[in-house]
Amino acid sequence: MIVDPAERYEELLAAVARGESLPMSWYTDPLITTLELERIFHRTWQYVGPLSELANVGDYIAGFAGIVPVVVIRNDDGLAGFVNVCRHRRHQVMKGRGSAKVMQCGYHAWTYALSGCLKGAPRSQSEPNFDLADYPLLPARAEALGPWVFINLDLNARPLSSYFGAALDLIAQSGIDLDDLQLWSREEWESGANWKTMLENFLECYHCAVAHPSFSAAIDVRPENYQLTAFDWFLSQIGHVRESALEGHSAVSIPDVRGGLVQAQYHLLWPNCTISINPGFPNLEIDVWIPNGPNSTKGFSEHYFGRGVTRQFAEQMIAFNEEVGKEDDALTTSVQIGLLSGLPAKGRFMTGAEHLAVDFLRLVVNGLAGRDQASAPDVRNVYVDLEVTRAEPESECITSFYLRRVDGASLAAWEPGMFLPICVDLPGQPRPVFRTYTISDAPDPDYYRLSIKRDPAKGMVSNHFHDRCVAGSRVKAMAPRGKFLLDRSSDRPIVLISGGVGITPMIAFTNALLEEGRRTGKFRPIVFIHGTKDGRGHAFARHLRDAAAEHPAFKLHVCYSDPGADDVQGTAYDSAGRIDVDLVRTLVDPQAGDFYLCGPQPFMQSLFDGLVGFGVPEDRIHFESFGNATVHRRGAGVKTPARNGAATPIPVRFAGSGIEARWTRDAGTLLELAEASGLAPTYGCRSGICGSCITRILSGSVDYLEEPVAFREDGQVLICCSVPHSSRNPDGEELGVMLEL
Repeated sequence: MIVDPAERYEELLAAVARGESLPMSWYTDPLITTLELERIFHRTWQYVGPLSELANVGDYIAGFAGIVPVVVIRNDDGLAGFVNVCRHRRHQVMKGRGSAKVMQCGYHAWTYALSGCLKGAPRSQSEPNFDLADYPLLPARAEALGPWVFINLDLNARPLSSYFGAALDLIAQSGIDLDDLQLWSREEWESGANWKTMLENFLECYHCAVAHPSFSAAIDVRPENYQLTAFDWFLSQIGHVRESALEGHSAVSIPDVRGGLVQAQYHLLWPNCTISINPGFPNLEIDVWIPNGPNSTKGFSEHYFGRGVTRQFAEQMIAFNEEVGKEDDALTTSVQIGLLSGLPAKGRFMTGAEHLAVDFLRLVVNGLAGRDQASAPDVRNVYVDLEVTRAEPESECITSFYLRRVDGASLAAWEPGMFLPICVDLPGQPRPVFRTYTISDAPDPDYYRLSIKRDPAKGMVSNHFHDRCVAGSRVKAMAPRGKFLLDRSSDRPIVLISGGVGITPMIAFTNALLEEGRRTGKFRPIVFIHGTKDGRGHAFARHLRDAAAEHPAFKLHVCYSDPGADDVQGTAYDSAGRIDVDLVRTLVDPQAGDFYLCGPQPFMQSLFDGLVGFGVPEDRIHFESFGNATVHRRGAGVKTPARNGAATPIPVRFAGSGIEARWTRDAGTLLELAEASGLAPTYGCRSGICGSCITRILSGSVDYLEEPVAFREDGQVLICCSVPHSSRNPDGEELGVMLEL
């Protein structure tokens, strides 16, 4: 008899964090499987099938949530989910997939409306104490995620998109168009291993070079190039096609990988739905893994391909996936035999190469311990220890610091342009100090690069980096975030305009675009305009010249405001003076590009206003906000929470200054409203992370555009990411908000 997992929760989580496997009984004992079905599969979103097969009223797909039969059907109200078990003798009502005007059980013809209500039961009229209304099909939650439909037996579950919505964004980065995919084939399968054993195998490529010759010939599985990332509720692997495979030099037979997809992606949507995208022409496979007792797993595979994909390619890719699947089956079946043997008592995971499997086990333990799945910590908001591996001067005042995780795990995924929230313990400071720095390089799973400018006057943290951070120094950091990102939907030329240390996100953009061009052979045009004082303060000077030499469509212009005696025009810089919109117009057609601005506030504001004045749409001008630098849009609105539906202005009083203002949807955040009213509140990140803008609220309440990370006490608000909450008195008047500012 095993102990209920809830009683060993902390012990098991600590063991998993150390890389220890779960006890063997968790893979071989029927009681564990029973608990998993009850506590995990009955409370999570389960994949059912493609939304395209539920286009019309009456269309349905029957499936399973764990081992519970379910059905999703489209009725007059949209998608509806039900437990697909008749209320009479528990026979399955609907089978397979198709279209029906009613749902009728094939055992005794009990008939249910598409709403799930029991419409008729033969001979029920003479049955005493029988009311049709008492026996509807049991309801379940049914929702769509992109082109797919999921079901959840938990009627109080959070929306599907809150779990997996970000996975769609990641999938889009592969270049695949989900709306263009068509279901090609579907087959069911069964394997002789525990479902966890099989998914642990799916979640690591440590074994690929040994066990998958064809897979490893098509995809670069070297750890430095194969990215593993854990999100809250899905776990992702990203790899890239091998150059030798693109050139047709593979030593083994592989599918044609010369299509538009050069990125491979493999995702697990918790707990048991996997999505696989291979290089080549548009292709995607979904697999669902269901416990079939402790020592067996059953499931099904669906193969999707883009319109226009040839039958030859589709058949090659399906055969390729089946080959890899058979190789994995041999591995996991062997592992199950080892588990059943009882020896050795414990296994050990490699917490670097196999950390997604470790993250998966953490979710398993949380689920089996009966914890509310929504209460698991948000890993994006957890500080992890980083250490400096090296520091490299980029200019007289800017140095790049390379950081990696102390535990050796891969870093959280990020996009070029994002910043890193860090926490530093400074000598003489009673509390840790929080800052955000832009990552100045293209994404890499092994390091972050922060290029930090020394600020002798007020740069407490930046000076700490310059004076004290050497190889081995440690800081803490959360996962990267930020909204200053490349617009991937556009193919217009990219115009990068930076001043001073504002060059850091532009270098990240440039490096990412160069890597993309090398992989695909398609180089998006770049115009890079950078301004700084002189050659001594010019960071990344040689790097930019080299990039311009490599990139066939890269135009570089450097402007020095005060060139030094050793600065040679035409070599070190291209023009003297300051960057303004007139200079920009001589280098690029304002109507033709997408503009990205980063630098001091007056610099960005002047360029923004000038570009808008020349007719550039505001949605094509992107800018970074850092320190005291941001751009005030003219009449731009903000996305406010749905519950803040105020159609009339909301009064805001800044008590300390005596200023009164009226907030409307186009006023931005409370911080932006304060600035527009002539105030200069303290702030740092403008993202709810650093806590610099904390202000006491004296009356009223606020809504947050995005839930902030920074701690705040009762009666305090973060004005950088909040707006007034609409509330009225009995006479219908807006009560407004009063702040201590």
